[in-house]
Formats: sequence, structure tokens, C-alpha cells
Amino acid sequence: MNRDTCFATQGELVKLAYDAFGVLPRKEASHDDIDETQKKAIQKQLVRLAKEEGGLLSNFEQVIQTLSSILTAYLPSLEVLSAMGDPFDDLLEAYSRLVREEGTYLSKVETLQYFISTKAIPLLVVSLNQSLLKHRLADLALETPEDTFWYLPTIAEDGSLVLPLEKVMRWVYARCELSQTQFHYPGKNPQSDNNALQQNLDNAIKWTRGARLPAVPALFRNFEESFAALAQRGREITKELQFSILVALMVARVSSYLTREITDAYDHQYLADVYQQFREYALWIADDVSEFKAELAPVMQRQESTESAQFVWLNACSHYWTFFDSKLAAVADTVRRLKNDRPGARIRDAVLAALKSKYGLFAVCSLQDLIQRQSAFLPPHGFAELLNHGFWLKKNAATRMDQIDEYAALVAAYGLGEQLCWMVPWLRGVYHYRKEEFEAAMPHFQAAFENAKYRAGKYQYKLVNHYVEIAAKNDDRRCFKKGIEWAQYLGIKVRWLRDDEPTEEKLDYVYFMLKIARYDHQM
Repeated sequence: MNRDTCFATQGELVKLAYDAFGVLPRKEASHDDIDETQKKAIQKQLVRLAKEEGGLLSNFEQVIQTLSSILTAYLPSLEVLSAMGDPFDDLLEAYSRLVREEGTYLSKVETLQYFISTKAIPLLVVSLNQSLLKHRLADLALETPEDTFWYLPTIAEDGSLVLPLEKVMRWVYARCELSQTQFHYPGKNPQSDNNALQQNLDNAIKWTRGARLPAVPALFRNFEESFAALAQRGREITKELQFSILVALMVARVSSYLTREITDAYDHQYLADVYQQFREYALWIADDVSEFKAELAPVMQRQESTESAQFVWLNACSHYWTFFDSKLAAVADTVRRLKNDRPGARIRDAVLAALKSKYGLFAVCSLQDLIQRQSAFLPPHGFAELLNHGFWLKKNAATRMDQIDEYAALVAAYGLGEQLCWMVPWLRGVYHYRKEEFEAAMPHFQAAFENAKYRAGKYQYKLVNHYVEIAAKNDDRRCFKKGIEWAQYLGIKVRWLRDDEPTEEKLDYVYFMLKIARYDHQM
């Protein structure tokens, strides 16, 4: 069966993060001291996680921690790394929640597009602003290019790109008042002969032309050697500016990689739409951020110690973003009521203006934009009806096998075999379960469990619970643990385990209870 209609696995997204940061390709010594053997071990672990082989939760947590440790070696600043890491964690959590709650009937490429346009962009804009405020990055006085959106590409109408990495590198040369040649190979002239600096210059020229993206170890090594060479010739770049440059290079490298990935998966029109959406959301939320800063400024001035200032700041951040979320919820609730009162009618401009005045641009404009974007991802013809009919058959204790066969034929006739590939075996498994034919039920539950991953959304709760129960009833400890592990990985609660630690003793208890329990009433 084609496995195209589904979400990308969470492991694939973590691998994407590694690729975006570019920390694994390496030919030379690096800040993190990871040698070739360790690199291959990490790469193998990422591949296994993407394929969901081995210990899911432990591997997932380990590769996240490894990435954090590697980045710490390059940017040893807790504030900067936290400001980068918090949005990344938020995106992973949002993706996990989406897989757990919504499910999909779209192809993997379309599903990722849905995630980017309706979840990732609004979340990233909010999370970045939260993170920058919380960790007070403004206090570090980092230098960046003057363009507000320097970390985004410039996209021409013909699809040609100026990548963020090129923008940052050219800003570095302008900021240091040097040509590219004199920055990477200071003192270069017809008589000079320094192979290492010439190689650095040649690589920098390739990178600014966008021929290829450098790995972070190579990128940082190049610029650090250039800083050192400039210092030897009396052109000292301050440590503060050096750090600003390295932070900007890291951000630009990530953005440049994602830019290329989006372009390859879709086209430059969608790329332009993604970054236009990001810009608009960032401009809308600017008023909220300014409001927070203005209200807190006099409070911070009254603080008599660094400790009290830090406490007040963090407490204020927490309260403000709770208030911000309440504004989003209030606007969503108001718009929902207005639409219910006048179905199909357009909300009047005067009403929208009043909402914007009361709740701010972001709360109103982002909701309007997301409603429009979500309408582009409608389910295929017959999907909703067949989904509902499948659940009616599952709930009905009188459902016969010939009815399930008819349902399967109908699913095939509508061309929805892949979208509902988890429903048909689930129905067959439930049919045998009700007859206490647990051995006959097992292969159907197995198929339903595997097919529902990254497809079935909130319906996985009952399905996963059915699966671990039928595994216990068949005395299949391996499948039982497999189901528990998937539930833990995705955050699904399993009967008798719930939030408890899955120790061997606790799992023995759950296993025993599920062997003897019956849940016909919860079909």
C-alpha cells in the first residue's frame, strides 16, 4: 500500500533540524569534538528515529539533547541558545499535538504544507517574540543587518533567490569596511602565498554565490580564522562583534536551508507566500510587543537589584502571554458566534475594526488569514461521510462482516483506500473482539494500529488502547510494549497506566488488567 497520505514522522522533522543547522557534515576539527565515528552513530540514530525503529521516546529525547549540546559548543550563550531552542521545542510540541489530535487525509507534502501555513508560521512568530522577550536578547546588544527581515530570503518574480546567508556575509564585509577578499585573505597581493586563507576566500565566494551551503563547522572555522588573520594584521574585530556575526551566520544558515527545502518541495510562489505570511504576522504582533515593553518599562526602573528585576521580568512575561492567548481566544469566540448568527454572511468592516481596536491587529488579522488558509485544505469527496459511517458500524454491536465488506468496497470505489486504510481493519478487529475471537482479531488490530499512525489523529486514543488490550489478550508482550511505546511517544494515555511511569512492575499490572478486562461498551 502507498504510504503517501500521512504526516511526516516526528523523527523526520528532527533530522530536518539537524540538516538545517548543518552540524553533522565535517571534514575538520570542530568546536564540539565529535569525531567521524560519533557523527556516523548520530546519523544512524537519526535514520532509525525517522523510520521509527528502536526506542522511540528515548532516542527522540537523546537526539534533541545531542543537538543542543553541539550548538552550545558553537554559541556558548544560554540566552541565545534558549531564544533559538524554545521556538524549536514549541514547533515540535505543536506538530506532536497535530498528529495526536487532527490526523490527515492529505499527501505527506500537502500535510506538511498545511502544518507550515496554518500552524508553524503563526506559532513561530509568537514563540520567537516570547523567547526574545523572556531571555532579554535586546540586553545583549547583538548587531544584525539593518533590514528588519534580514533572516528571510529575497525572492524575485522569476523565482531567483538571494539567500539569507549571502545577505549576512555581505553585511559582515560592509560592517567591517572590508572587501570579501581582504576580509578572508587580509593582505592578499600578487606576491602573497597562503593556501589556508586562499581556500577560505574561495569557499566564501562559493557560499555567497549560493552554489552550496556550508556546514556550520566549516562556516565558523572560516570566519574565526579570518578574524584571527585580520587581528595579526592589526585589524582587530571586537569580541562582541565577532559573536554577533557568528549568531547571525547561524540563523542565516538555518533559514537558507529551509528556504531551499521549501522551494524544492513546492515552488518559489509558495515560498514567497510563506515568507509574506511571516512578515505580516510579525508586523501585526509588533503592537502587542510594544505594549508590553511600554507598560513594563517604569516597573523595571524601580527595581533595586538584578535578582528582583529578573523575577519581575519573567513573571510579567508569563502573565502577558497568558493575557495575549486570552485575546486570541476571545476573538475566535466572537467570530464564531457572529458566523453562527448569520451563516454565510460576511463580517462587517466596522465590526472587524472594533475587534482590532479592542484586541489588537494580530488577534483579528491572523484569525481571518488562518480561516482563509484552512479552506484550501478541504477533504476529498466522500471522506467525511465514509468516516462517519465507519464509526457508526464500529459502534453498532449488530454489525456483520458482510456489512464491513460492503463498506470496504465503498471506500475503494471512492478512491479513499489510503485515507481510510486504518478504519477497515479496525472494524474487522472489533467484529472479532465482540465475539471473543481475540486471536482472529489480532492481525486486524495490528494493521489498524500501523496504518493509523500519522493519519488517524484523535481517533488513535481508542485504537491504541484497543491494540494494547488485544495484544495482552493474545499474550503478545512485544506488541503490547510497542503500543505502549507509541502511546508514550505521542502523548496518548493508556488505560490503567495513564500518567504513571512505565516501569516493568507497572506494565505487568497493566498487562494483567487488560488480559481480563472487557471494553465492549467503549467501542
